[in-house]
Amino acid sequence: MRRGKVLKNRYLFIVTIVIFTLITLAGGCGSSGKSDTVSDKNLNDENSIYPIILEDQMSRKVTIPKKPERIISLAPSNTEILFCLGLGDKVVGVTNFCDYPEEVKAIQKIGDYSEPNMEQIIALEPDLVLATAFQEEQVKQMEKLNIPTLVIEPATIDEMLDESIYLVGKAAGAEEKASEVRESLKERVSDVLSKTNNISESERPIVFYELYPSPIMTAGPGTFIDEIIWMAGGLNLAHDAESSYPEYSQEMIIAKNPDIILYSHHGTAKDNPEQIINRPGWQNVKAIKNGKVFYIDGNIIQRTTPRLIDALEQ
Repeated sequence: MRRGKVLKNRYLFIVTIVIFTLITLAGGCGSSGKSDTVSDKNLNDENSIYPIILEDQMSRKVTIPKKPERIISLAPSNTEILFCLGLGDKVVGVTNFCDYPEEVKAIQKIGDYSEPNMEQIIALEPDLVLATAFQEEQVKQMEKLNIPTLVIEPATIDEMLDESIYLVGKAAGAEEKASEVRESLKERVSDVLSKTNNISESERPIVFYELYPSPIMTAGPGTFIDEIIWMAGGLNLAHDAESSYPEYSQEMIIAKNPDIILYSHHGTAKDNPEQIINRPGWQNVKAIKNGKVFYIDGNIIQRTTPRLIDALEQ
């Protein structure tokens, strides 16, 4: 009788141990499974970084509450950056002046660069608007309407590469792509500089850039054009001008005798250098005598976009 009771107690003890072990193991797997699920969710949830606060290029703190799916661009330069970062499918509104790449032409227009239509902007219900410092009044209006708006306004090529592209990529959830684009562009810049950095100022050809023909307007200090001419190995004829976009008389240009003339008149045929070559009194200018008059697409050298590097290479 006693032996049977001992066996029974031993049996109950073993069963209890087994049950306890199973419960412990089950609890452990459950915990592990839950942890993996949360981890996977964090890894796969693209919205996990939002809301984010960014400082734009007008020193404004801007909160982006969620990953933008509807983006409006208020400048051709901003539009080009968006497409360069593979965000074209999220762009729902652009200005009348946004014309690159080709797909942009099919996107709804929200007015001119100088006067974007606020009613149309509001109607498109954007998650993010990319503006410029020129549109300060519209930026203030969008602040009041709680529309996340970033001002993109680089002053140099380095700022375009390190700040503008980064800002757009970070805001729109394309930070990795922005990093790839930035590094690729920097490599191209370095390749050019490796060929030009050691050219002394006295050895550099004097370059005259004609922005507009009547009156003759050029690009002076503080412009991307001035920076690009120097990086490409030249010396901007108007580098020492008193303003960024000065007007020059024909006499002043002839006296400075540029080695190279570049022009990018909007609306002017690119294969028509005769408009400059045939100007009275210009026949003895070095650039004319040596056939160094070249057209360059104004959009690639005047817009603050990755295509500035195309202009540098050209």
